[in-house]
Amino acid sequence: MNLVGKQMITLETLLEEQKAVLVLSNGKIFHGIGFGATTKAIGELVFTTFTAAGYNCALTDPSNHGQLYTLTYPLVGNYGVPPWEKDQTGIEKWFESDSIKCSGFIVHEACKNPSHYESTKNLDMFLKEHHIPGIERIDTRELTKILRKEGVQLGLLQVFAKDELIPSDTELLQEVKNALDPNQRHLVAEISREKVQELRIAEERSIGTVIVIDCGVKNNILRELNKRNLDVVIVPYNTSYEEIMKYDPDGILISNGPGDPKKCIETIEVAKNIINNNIPCMGICLGNQIIGLAAGGDTYKMKFGHRGGNKPVIDLRTGKGFITSQNHGYALKITTLLKSGFKPLFTNADDGTNEGIYHPEKPIFAVQFHPEAYPGPEDTTYLFDDFLQNIAFRAFTHPRDKNQSIEEEI
Repeated sequence: MNLVGKQMITLETLLEEQKAVLVLSNGKIFHGIGFGATTKAIGELVFTTFTAAGYNCALTDPSNHGQLYTLTYPLVGNYGVPPWEKDQTGIEKWFESDSIKCSGFIVHEACKNPSHYESTKNLDMFLKEHHIPGIERIDTRELTKILRKEGVQLGLLQVFAKDELIPSDTELLQEVKNALDPNQRHLVAEISREKVQELRIAEERSIGTVIVIDCGVKNNILRELNKRNLDVVIVPYNTSYEEIMKYDPDGILISNGPGDPKKCIETIEVAKNIINNNIPCMGICLGNQIIGLAAGGDTYKMKFGHRGGNKPVIDLRTGKGFITSQNHGYALKITTLLKSGFKPLFTNADDGTNEGIYHPEKPIFAVQFHPEAYPGPEDTTYLFDDFLQNIAFRAFTHPRDKNQSIEEEI
């Protein structure tokens, strides 16, 4: 038997392993091996159908704040974790934020010896650095089937020290029963920037300014805007419309983010002003729900949500289909928008849920999926170009005196 290149499992390796448990609120308990931090996390237990790639982005996506994140793909971590370095815009080059945002990470097997020329560490080290627990060697297929059948639910993930006594099943289940559902918290308030951040490009290249309302914005969204020669000003989720308009923006983007959109009261109020004043606006993921709520619609909690990089949507204007990246647990109830003036833009080909809205008479649209996730000529990044066209059209048809006061304009 050829053992070249194969790692032998030694007694020393087995002795170094830490036990871990994953406890579901339905009473099911999975026992596995821990990696990452020796700690405990409670969160909403969800699953994603991302394959071997994308775990670094998923781990650092602010939309996953408060979640125990399960990957259905069996082997995760093959290409390791790249270094923390910034791109030319001043944001993290390889990650969607500046830290891991998931509360816990669940995989069938975590690769210990990744192979990639840019890798600086493995998943175990990455999670340890950010004090996040992980569990492997559990049946993630069985776990996914439970979540698909029963819906997402509260869970507890704990990695124990080598000599630590594991509590009884009764004690573990009682702890989950007493835990607070993260969706009852204002997750956007916990994850949004506290201060304004500006990502400006060279003055000779700049064609305008876009305000990004940070409900948990992903770095790739900011990059797509900068690529189009737009200066980006990122503001906290609860910034008022009056404060936003002081920047004299050419357009406004309402970002993705975690949790229940109805808790974003201040952002919804801003969106109402955007609609009333015909400001060019694009919404992504949570932003789609916020614009829908501002227009008088309603949202609901999905059974297990849409999370993964292989979700089909149909453009209702053209009939063209796209495979998209998605990461949401709430959705717009499109029937509640029938009298709002907004129309459905995309629909999910699997279950018919709403995937976007637009207003035929206003420069405002939103999508439930993530158009920034797949750069390339035949993907949905063209939606950022549509946003830019809306900005340009309004600038042409509604030229604004830069010395005009906000009060005069609105």
